[in-house]
Amino acid sequence: MTLFEARNIDRQFGGIHAVRDVSFSVDTGEIFTIIGPNGAGKTTLFNLVSRIYDLGGGSLVFDGQDISRVPPHRVVGLGIARTFQNIELFENSTVLSNLLVGRHSRGGPRLWQELLFTPAARRSEIAHRDRVEDVIDLLDLQEHRDARVGGLPYGIRKVVELGRALAAGPRLILLDEPSSGLNADETEDMSYWIRDIRRELGVTVLMIEHDMALVGMVSDRVLALDHGEVLAIGRPEEIMSDAHVIEAYLGG
Repeated sequence: MTLFEARNIDRQFGGIHAVRDVSFSVDTGEIFTIIGPNGAGKTTLFNLVSRIYDLGGGSLVFDGQDISRVPPHRVVGLGIARTFQNIELFENSTVLSNLLVGRHSRGGPRLWQELLFTPAARRSEIAHRDRVEDVIDLLDLQEHRDARVGGLPYGIRKVVELGRALAAGPRLILLDEPSSGLNADETEDMSYWIRDIRRELGVTVLMIEHDMALVGMVSDRVLALDHGEVLAIGRPEEIMSDAHVIEAYLGG
């Protein structure tokens, strides 16, 4: 069953076509990866899906609902969360606090209930913390839960950012180069987290990635972009042996 679909989406910046007539669909429970050389339009595509950029044409459909004009601040509430290539965390706060920020994006009691800490507010806070503790357990962050994020190694901070997105309780998570800056061991760990997200949480994954080893390990299907256009869509082994994809990466 299709969970997300991009239909002929398009975006220009001045005279440059960053994304041109791109269409693809992601099935529920799938790990779908977007690859392409630098400048291929991958991040622009993610910014369109997460509504940071407005579409120049086409449409976006999530769970049967057209979200092409949904404001960016409502995207998480629909069930779509995102990480960024460059880590975006509150570095002076703890791991637990950062994850709670992700969880609180789902909303909760009214302001007056929170100010008075009413029974409804207490129940909501307990539910939020239970969800965050589940994410901490899933990602093996127990020993870092009370640590200040700014003092943690880069690889752990990447996992924390993943955890913050998961704390929002998404049905679809957008991972923007999750292995960027990681060493080989950390990348292998990330592959386990990505598969666990699907298996244990039932979250569908849409990912941008440069590390082709990681792409091959976790992806069900792969879309190759070049100059904002779709080169090919298929199984990882098909895409990696596609002559057009090889030329885009290595040159003619």
